[in-house]
Amino acid sequence: MRRATFIRSRAGAPMRAGLFAVLSLCLAACGLSGPAPTDYVLGAAPAATPSTVPQTSMPVVVVRRVLLPDYLDTTDLVMRKGGVVVSSPTGRWAERLSVGVTRSLVAALSTRLPGLVVTAASPVGRPAREVRVDLASFESQGDGRVVLVARWVLTDGGGKTLVAQQVSLVEPLTGAGDGAVVAAMTRAVDDLAARIAAGLERASPLADSAG
Repeated sequence: MRRATFIRSRAGAPMRAGLFAVLSLCLAACGLSGPAPTDYVLGAAPAATPSTVPQTSMPVVVVRRVLLPDYLDTTDLVMRKGGVVVSSPTGRWAERLSVGVTRSLVAALSTRLPGLVVTAASPVGRPAREVRVDLASFESQGDGRVVLVARWVLTDGGGKTLVAQQVSLVEPLTGAGDGAVVAAMTRAVDDLAARIAAGLERASPLADSAG
């Protein structure tokens, strides 16, 4: 009986040693992974002041989802260094970049054009205006700048082009780290919104095409 007990004890030792090794590796991996990346969004937080604005008779401007190159339209916060694209290990987008740019652009246009309903949602009826934006480049360049290159088109509700513009915008970083990159990208979207808003104001009066 004693010999049988000794054999079982010897057989269990390698198993316990193996489990201890696996546990040690798991703990080491957790220690090396570090803190989770910080999630960022473009644009400022909406105003917290309660309000109700009737919009029934206001012209509707639809902003279609912004187009981006596939390498940018992810949740990675990337930097271009020459021909190499590097993802930040400490920061990421909380949403796909195309979603974030569209949302931020709608918010910036709404602030500049309070007499219009600016939305990314498809309206029930024909919109008064439609905005389409195609971004060719929108990232930090690794030299202390964020570059936004885009073509935007403003059409009436029937698809007729009213304004078309190619723009290249540069925003310097005012600090270090992911937060500074996101802030510069937010300013670039705001600058693009200012140009689109000016184009909307220069186009033919919206009152004739409302509804």
